[in-house]
Amino acid sequence: MSQNILDVSKWKDEYPFLKHVSEVFDKYNSNQYDGGNTHSYEGLCNSIINNVVYGDVRKHKDICMKLMRNLKYFSSNSKDYELSSDHCNILFHWLYGFLKDDKITYDLIDKCFENYDHISSVKKNFKKKCLYFKDDKFIEPTKITLLDIFNDNIPIIKTTLTNPNFSSIDRGRKYVCECVKIYKNMNESYCHNGVGKENGYNSTCLKLKNFKESYEFFYNFQGGSNFNIPSLDDKEFSEKCPTDEQDISLRSDQVVNQDPLLGNRLDSHAGDRDRALTDGLPGTHGNEDNPMRKTITTTIGTFAGASSLLAFLYKFTPAGRLVNHKLRTTGITNNNFYGEEPNGMLFGGNEHNGFNSYNIGYEAA
Repeated sequence: MSQNILDVSKWKDEYPFLKHVSEVFDKYNSNQYDGGNTHSYEGLCNSIINNVVYGDVRKHKDICMKLMRNLKYFSSNSKDYELSSDHCNILFHWLYGFLKDDKITYDLIDKCFENYDHISSVKKNFKKKCLYFKDDKFIEPTKITLLDIFNDNIPIIKTTLTNPNFSSIDRGRKYVCECVKIYKNMNESYCHNGVGKENGYNSTCLKLKNFKESYEFFYNFQGGSNFNIPSLDDKEFSEKCPTDEQDISLRSDQVVNQDPLLGNRLDSHAGDRDRALTDGLPGTHGNEDNPMRKTITTTIGTFAGASSLLAFLYKFTPAGRLVNHKLRTTGITNNNFYGEEPNGMLFGGNEHNGFNSYNIGYEAA
């Protein structure tokens, strides 16, 4: 699994259709404080840190201050302190990322939200707030929050997978694959039939179950199966979600096909032209099994092979003399076609190089 997907700040480049998630994440991580509230947050966090067992002002104050600022602790404007669930999921993803570096601790997070819940009740904000349950601790929490973010953005993901832009579709599929990999790996490691393999895994498995239900609804009832993305039980998962090494191999432009008769190196960019010829065909976006596309691509490949075979027959069999005679009698000759030595190609080298490049039917009359 690519580790980049856990760093939401990079999504604006890697997954631009989720740029808004990156922007909220960056805002949560900024050092900007509205008005003169810096000292207020500093005093608040000094008090919080000094009242927990595993608190260190020097190590933990920065993240504590940013967390309370992001929760709008001192704001009296409901438009500021009322937070949507999707923003809360981004907030938790941002917050849990500091646990592994010991820039914050669960003990401190518990205390911060205890203060937050109290001030929310004073403001009578009981619904539009970030819900935190200190007894629900997750294994690999940033991966769990990543799946929550996926659930929040399914409509955007669906739109991306139906985008006529191939690059957007490709990025969308990659994002889906990365999230499905996270689910499959975690579910296999920690859960059995939706229940934790150990007592401490139950909260994690409940979250994974929520993701499974959302994804299966998207896949089965919202057209997800048409986008060439995997089902959660897909036995061909490796084909729809290749590893990084396989992906590089599939994208390589250096693949050269060898003609079995003459050893001629066919143009390495032929695949790009095949795609250009078939892109205009009608079909479901993202569906790579369109039979019409397969027919055209196969025909092009067969035609290219046939041209090499004709050249071979002309050069080394009596059929060549028959063609030679017919061309002479009809006047269809090329200046370079007949010389002291037989030419190995049916047409002149430069006058019809478009033929060898598969530019079929587009030459001037």
